[in-house]
Amino acid sequence: MSRFHLTDTYQKKRAFITGAGSGLGLAFARALSADGWTVGITDINEPALDAAATALRAIGGSPVSYVFDVAKYDEFEKAVKDFADRHGGIDIGINNAGIGCGGLFDEVSIDAFRKTIETNLMGVANGCHLFVPIMKKQNYGHILNVASAAAFLTAPRMSAYSASKAAVVALSECIRGELADRNIVVSILAPSYVRTNIGKETIGADSDKQYSCILVDESRISPEEVAHETLKLMANGNLYIMLPRKARILWRLKRTMPEKYWRLVKKAAEGEVQRLSAKISTEKS
Repeated sequence: MSRFHLTDTYQKKRAFITGAGSGLGLAFARALSADGWTVGITDINEPALDAAATALRAIGGSPVSYVFDVAKYDEFEKAVKDFADRHGGIDIGINNAGIGCGGLFDEVSIDAFRKTIETNLMGVANGCHLFVPIMKKQNYGHILNVASAAAFLTAPRMSAYSASKAAVVALSECIRGELADRNIVVSILAPSYVRTNIGKETIGADSDKQYSCILVDESRISPEEVAHETLKLMANGNLYIMLPRKARILWRLKRTMPEKYWRLVKKAAEGEVQRLSAKISTEKS
Protein backbone atom coordinates (compact mmCIF):
# COMPACT_ATOMS: atom_id res chain seq x y z
CA MET A 1 0.00 0.00 0.00
CA SER A 2 1.34 3.43 -0.92
CA ARG A 3 1.52 6.14 1.69
CA PHE A 4 1.40 9.67 0.40
CA HIS A 5 3.08 12.67 2.01
CA LEU A 6 -0.28 14.41 1.66
CA THR A 7 -1.51 12.07 4.39
CA ASP A 8 1.04 13.56 6.79
CA THR A 9 -0.03 17.08 5.83
CA TYR A 10 -3.77 16.45 6.02
CA GLN A 11 -4.20 14.04 8.89
CA LYS A 12 -8.00 14.16 8.87
CA LYS A 13 -7.79 12.62 5.40
CA ARG A 14 -10.96 13.91 3.69
CA ALA A 15 -11.14 14.15 -0.11
CA PHE A 16 -13.96 15.04 -2.49
CA ILE A 17 -13.53 13.78 -6.07
CA THR A 18 -15.75 14.46 -9.07
CA GLY A 19 -16.02 12.12 -12.04
CA ALA A 20 -15.02 9.17 -9.85
CA GLY A 21 -17.26 6.55 -11.44
CA SER A 22 -14.37 5.37 -13.61
CA GLY A 23 -11.00 6.28 -15.05
CA LEU A 24 -8.79 8.86 -13.40
CA GLY A 25 -11.33 9.92 -10.78
CA LEU A 26 -11.73 6.34 -9.60
CA ALA A 27 -7.94 5.89 -9.62
CA PHE A 28 -7.59 8.88 -7.27
CA ALA A 29 -10.32 7.45 -5.04
CA ARG A 30 -8.63 4.02 -4.96
CA ALA A 31 -5.22 5.44 -4.12
CA LEU A 32 -6.52 7.65 -1.32
CA SER A 33 -8.90 5.03 0.08
CA ALA A 34 -6.02 2.55 0.27
CA ASP A 35 -4.14 5.15 2.32
CA GLY A 36 -7.01 5.49 4.79
CA TRP A 37 -8.76 8.55 3.38
CA THR A 38 -12.48 9.13 3.52
CA VAL A 39 -13.61 10.01 0.00
CA GLY A 40 -16.69 11.69 -1.37
CA ILE A 41 -17.14 10.39 -4.91
CA THR A 42 -19.42 11.84 -7.57
CA ASP A 43 -20.50 10.99 -11.08
CA ILE A 44 -23.39 11.68 -13.42
CA ASN A 45 -23.55 7.93 -14.20
CA GLU A 46 -25.25 6.24 -11.22
CA PRO A 47 -24.51 2.58 -12.17
CA ALA A 48 -20.83 3.42 -12.70
CA LEU A 49 -20.70 5.26 -9.37
CA ASP A 50 -22.34 2.33 -7.56
CA ALA A 51 -19.76 -0.03 -9.05
CA ALA A 52 -16.96 2.34 -8.02
CA ALA A 53 -18.25 2.52 -4.44
CA THR A 54 -18.39 -1.27 -4.28
CA ALA A 55 -14.80 -1.50 -5.54
CA LEU A 56 -13.63 1.01 -2.94
CA ARG A 57 -15.37 -0.80 -0.10
CA ALA A 58 -13.67 -4.01 -1.24
CA ILE A 59 -10.27 -2.45 -0.46
CA GLY A 60 -11.41 -1.13 2.91
CA GLY A 61 -12.62 2.29 1.83
CA SER A 62 -15.70 4.11 3.13
CA PRO A 63 -16.86 6.17 0.15
CA VAL A 64 -19.80 8.57 0.25
CA SER A 65 -21.51 8.70 -3.17
CA TYR A 66 -23.28 11.61 -4.87
CA VAL A 67 -24.97 11.44 -8.27
CA PHE A 68 -25.20 14.80 -10.06
CA ASP A 69 -24.04 16.88 -13.01
CA VAL A 70 -21.09 19.09 -12.04
CA ALA A 71 -22.43 21.82 -14.34
CA LYS A 72 -25.44 22.21 -12.02
CA TYR A 73 -24.29 24.36 -9.13
CA ASP A 74 -27.22 23.69 -6.79
CA GLU A 75 -26.73 19.91 -6.95
CA PHE A 76 -22.97 20.28 -6.52
CA GLU A 77 -23.52 22.55 -3.52
CA LYS A 78 -25.81 20.07 -1.76
CA ALA A 79 -23.28 17.26 -2.15
CA VAL A 80 -20.29 19.30 -0.94
CA LYS A 81 -22.26 20.63 2.04
CA ASP A 82 -23.41 17.14 2.99
CA PHE A 83 -19.89 15.72 2.85
CA ALA A 84 -18.32 18.65 4.72
CA ASP A 85 -21.02 18.51 7.39
CA ARG A 86 -20.56 14.78 7.87
CA HIS A 87 -16.79 14.92 8.13
CA GLY A 88 -16.09 18.44 9.38
CA GLY A 89 -14.42 19.76 6.24
CA ILE A 90 -12.55 18.87 3.06
CA ASP A 91 -8.77 18.57 2.86
CA ILE A 92 -8.44 17.87 -0.86
CA GLY A 93 -10.94 18.75 -3.58
CA ILE A 94 -10.31 17.12 -6.95
CA ASN A 95 -12.22 18.60 -9.89
CA ASN A 96 -11.84 15.76 -12.36
CA ALA A 97 -15.20 15.37 -14.15
CA GLY A 98 -15.13 16.22 -17.83
CA ILE A 99 -16.13 15.25 -21.34
CA GLY A 100 -14.35 15.18 -24.69
CA CYS A 101 -15.32 17.07 -27.83
CA GLY A 102 -13.78 16.79 -31.28
CA GLY A 103 -14.31 17.99 -34.83
CA LEU A 104 -13.60 20.89 -37.12
CA PHE A 105 -14.77 24.13 -35.50
CA ASP A 106 -17.57 24.83 -38.00
CA GLU A 107 -18.75 21.21 -37.87
CA VAL A 108 -19.18 21.08 -34.09
CA SER A 109 -22.64 22.27 -33.11
CA ILE A 110 -22.80 25.28 -30.84
CA ASP A 111 -24.75 23.13 -28.38
CA ALA A 112 -21.88 20.64 -28.23
CA PHE A 113 -19.42 23.53 -27.78
CA ARG A 114 -21.55 24.98 -24.98
CA LYS A 115 -21.93 21.61 -23.22
CA THR A 116 -18.16 21.14 -23.29
CA ILE A 117 -17.59 24.53 -21.67
CA GLU A 118 -20.35 24.00 -19.11
CA THR A 119 -18.99 20.62 -18.02
CA ASN A 120 -15.23 21.10 -18.30
CA LEU A 121 -14.93 24.73 -17.22
CA MET A 122 -18.03 25.52 -15.18
CA GLY A 123 -17.85 22.12 -13.47
CA VAL A 124 -14.38 23.06 -12.22
CA ALA A 125 -15.42 26.63 -11.38
CA ASN A 126 -18.38 25.28 -9.38
CA GLY A 127 -16.13 22.93 -7.44
CA CYS A 128 -13.58 25.63 -6.65
CA HIS A 129 -16.33 28.06 -5.64
CA LEU A 130 -17.63 25.50 -3.14
CA PHE A 131 -14.29 24.19 -1.84
CA VAL A 132 -12.65 27.57 -1.21
CA PRO A 133 -14.96 28.86 1.60
CA ILE A 134 -14.62 25.55 3.45
CA MET A 135 -10.85 25.61 3.15
CA LYS A 136 -10.63 29.27 4.15
CA LYS A 137 -12.62 28.48 7.28
CA GLN A 138 -10.29 25.64 8.26
CA ASN A 139 -7.21 27.65 7.11
CA TYR A 140 -5.79 24.94 4.85
CA GLY A 141 -6.54 22.69 1.92
CA HIS A 142 -5.50 21.61 -1.55
CA ILE A 143 -7.48 21.86 -4.80
CA LEU A 144 -6.49 19.82 -7.85
CA ASN A 145 -8.06 20.87 -11.13
CA VAL A 146 -7.76 18.33 -13.92
CA ALA A 147 -7.09 20.08 -17.21
CA SER A 148 -5.35 18.35 -20.11
CA ALA A 149 -2.31 18.61 -22.32
CA ALA A 150 -4.91 19.81 -24.85
CA ALA A 151 -4.94 23.07 -22.90
CA PHE A 152 -1.64 23.96 -24.55
CA LEU A 153 -1.42 21.49 -27.45
CA THR A 154 -4.34 23.26 -29.17
CA ALA A 155 -4.29 20.98 -32.18
CA PRO A 156 -6.76 21.20 -35.09
CA ARG A 157 -10.16 19.54 -34.46
CA MET A 158 -9.99 20.23 -30.69
CA SER A 159 -11.25 23.81 -30.41
CA ALA A 160 -14.03 23.25 -27.87
CA TYR A 161 -12.08 20.82 -25.71
CA SER A 162 -8.83 22.78 -25.79
CA ALA A 163 -10.65 26.05 -25.03
CA SER A 164 -12.38 24.51 -22.02
CA LYS A 165 -9.16 23.04 -20.64
CA ALA A 166 -7.10 26.18 -21.32
CA ALA A 167 -9.69 28.08 -19.30
CA VAL A 168 -9.25 25.61 -16.44
CA VAL A 169 -5.52 26.41 -16.44
CA ALA A 170 -6.17 30.17 -16.38
CA LEU A 171 -8.78 29.83 -13.63
CA SER A 172 -6.42 27.73 -11.53
CA GLU A 173 -3.53 30.17 -11.95
CA CYS A 174 -5.74 33.07 -10.85
CA ILE A 175 -7.07 31.45 -7.71
CA ARG A 176 -3.66 30.01 -6.83
CA GLY A 177 -2.46 33.60 -6.46
CA GLU A 178 -5.54 34.61 -4.49
CA LEU A 179 -5.18 31.73 -2.03
CA ALA A 180 -1.40 31.60 -1.66
CA ASP A 181 -1.46 33.45 1.67
CA ARG A 182 -4.35 31.36 3.04
CA ASN A 183 -2.45 28.05 3.22
CA ILE A 184 -4.56 26.70 0.35
CA VAL A 185 -2.68 25.17 -2.57
CA VAL A 186 -4.05 24.95 -6.11
CA SER A 187 -2.53 22.49 -8.57
CA ILE A 188 -3.24 21.80 -12.24
CA LEU A 189 -2.99 18.31 -13.72
CA ALA A 190 -2.49 18.37 -17.49
CA PRO A 191 -1.98 14.81 -18.79
CA SER A 192 -1.88 13.63 -22.37
CA TYR A 193 -4.04 10.66 -23.41
CA VAL A 194 -4.76 8.31 -20.51
CA ARG A 195 -6.52 4.94 -20.78
CA THR A 196 -9.97 6.05 -19.57
CA ASN A 197 -13.54 6.10 -20.89
CA ILE A 198 -13.35 9.69 -22.15
CA GLY A 199 -13.17 8.52 -25.76
CA LYS A 200 -16.59 6.90 -25.45
CA GLU A 201 -17.95 10.09 -23.88
CA THR A 202 -16.63 12.39 -26.61
CA ILE A 203 -19.21 14.56 -28.34
CA GLY A 204 -18.99 16.51 -31.60
CA ALA A 205 -18.20 14.85 -34.92
CA ASP A 206 -18.75 11.06 -35.06
CA SER A 207 -15.39 10.50 -36.73
CA ASP A 208 -13.59 12.34 -33.95
CA LYS A 209 -15.26 10.18 -31.33
CA GLN A 210 -13.76 7.17 -33.12
CA TYR A 211 -10.36 8.88 -33.30
CA SER A 212 -10.50 9.67 -29.59
CA CYS A 213 -11.38 6.09 -28.64
CA ILE A 214 -8.41 4.74 -30.60
CA LEU A 215 -5.95 7.28 -29.19
CA VAL A 216 -7.10 6.58 -25.63
CA ASP A 217 -6.87 2.83 -26.15
CA GLU A 218 -3.37 3.21 -27.60
CA SER A 219 -2.14 5.18 -24.59
CA ARG A 220 0.60 3.58 -22.52
CA ILE A 221 -0.42 5.55 -19.43
CA SER A 222 -2.86 4.04 -16.95
CA PRO A 223 -5.12 6.10 -14.67
CA GLU A 224 -3.46 4.46 -11.67
CA GLU A 225 0.00 5.64 -12.76
CA VAL A 226 -1.23 9.18 -13.27
CA ALA A 227 -3.08 9.28 -9.95
CA HIS A 228 -0.12 8.01 -7.92
CA GLU A 229 2.39 10.32 -9.57
CA THR A 230 0.04 13.30 -9.22
CA LEU A 231 -0.59 12.70 -5.52
CA LYS A 232 3.16 12.56 -4.95
CA LEU A 233 3.78 15.82 -6.84
CA MET A 234 0.90 17.56 -5.09
CA ALA A 235 2.77 17.09 -1.83
CA ASN A 236 5.51 19.34 -3.25
CA GLY A 237 2.99 22.09 -3.84
CA ASN A 238 3.46 21.99 -7.62
CA LEU A 239 1.26 24.35 -9.63
CA TYR A 240 1.76 22.51 -12.93
CA ILE A 241 1.70 18.72 -13.10
CA MET A 242 2.39 17.67 -16.70
CA LEU A 243 2.37 13.94 -17.41
CA PRO A 244 4.09 12.09 -18.98
CA ARG A 245 7.54 13.49 -19.85
CA LYS A 246 6.50 14.04 -23.49
CA ALA A 247 3.77 16.44 -22.35
CA ARG A 248 6.31 18.49 -20.39
CA ILE A 249 8.61 18.67 -23.44
CA LEU A 250 5.79 19.89 -25.70
CA TRP A 251 4.71 22.46 -23.11
CA ARG A 252 8.22 23.89 -22.93
CA LEU A 253 8.59 23.86 -26.71
CA LYS A 254 5.41 25.89 -27.14
CA ARG A 255 6.53 28.45 -24.57
CA THR A 256 9.99 28.90 -26.11
CA MET A 257 9.35 28.39 -29.85
CA PRO A 258 5.62 28.94 -30.47
CA GLU A 259 5.77 29.26 -34.28
CA LYS A 260 7.86 26.12 -34.74
CA TYR A 261 5.64 24.32 -32.26
CA TRP A 262 2.46 25.30 -34.13
CA ARG A 263 3.83 24.01 -37.46
CA LEU A 264 4.88 20.72 -35.88
CA VAL A 265 1.51 20.20 -34.18
CA LYS A 266 -0.45 21.02 -37.34
CA LYS A 267 1.58 18.55 -39.38
CA ALA A 268 1.36 15.88 -36.70
CA ALA A 269 -2.41 16.34 -36.34
CA GLU A 270 -2.94 15.97 -40.09
CA GLY A 271 -0.85 12.80 -40.09
CA GLU A 272 -2.79 11.36 -37.16
CA VAL A 273 -6.14 11.97 -38.87
CA GLN A 274 -4.88 10.11 -41.95
CA ARG A 275 -3.56 7.22 -39.83
CA LEU A 276 -6.70 6.90 -37.74
CA SER A 277 -8.99 7.13 -40.76
CA ALA A 278 -7.03 4.35 -42.45
CA LYS A 279 -7.19 2.21 -39.33
CA ILE A 280 -10.96 2.64 -39.03
CA SER A 281 -11.42 1.79 -42.73
CA THR A 282 -9.28 -1.35 -42.33
CA GLU A 283 -11.26 -2.50 -39.30
CA LYS A 284 -14.54 -2.04 -41.19
CA SER A 285 -13.41 -4.01 -44.24
